[in-house]
Amino acid sequence: MTKTTPGKDIETNEPHWIEWVTGALSAAVVLIVIIWIAKDALTDRDVAPDLHGAVLQIDARSEGFQVLFEIQNSSSQTASQVTVRAELSDSSKPVEVAETIFDYVPGHSKSKGGIIFQNNPYGKAISIRATSFNEP
Repeated sequence: MTKTTPGKDIETNEPHWIEWVTGALSAAVVLIVIIWIAKDALTDRDVAPDLHGAVLQIDARSEGFQVLFEIQNSSSQTASQVTVRAELSDSSKPVEVAETIFDYVPGHSKSKGGIIFQNNPYGKAISIRATSFNEP
């Protein structure tokens, strides 16, 4: 059985300082999120995806040479079915070409992939570029 004392409440008339700090921090977080969303809504224009690639690493494998790369989307709009073409050339003559397709590359993000060349890419130029995409 619970003991009660008549006329004695646990709560006081004045809130504790922790309640004030918690309320102020929560209000600040909500305000920051609202400002961030409003800034993105007002300043971020939906422009076509801006895709560009870069070679990250080259490794010799049993079936050839694996070139790891990343494709970056600098735009805010997502690109789907992104076709990436990797071209291996020696003194501006194409030696080998390979392609791969990414399901999607979200806006303001990077996606990584790999291409396998039969020819040795060391000492040769490697070009990684997106050749096509769809808007989801």
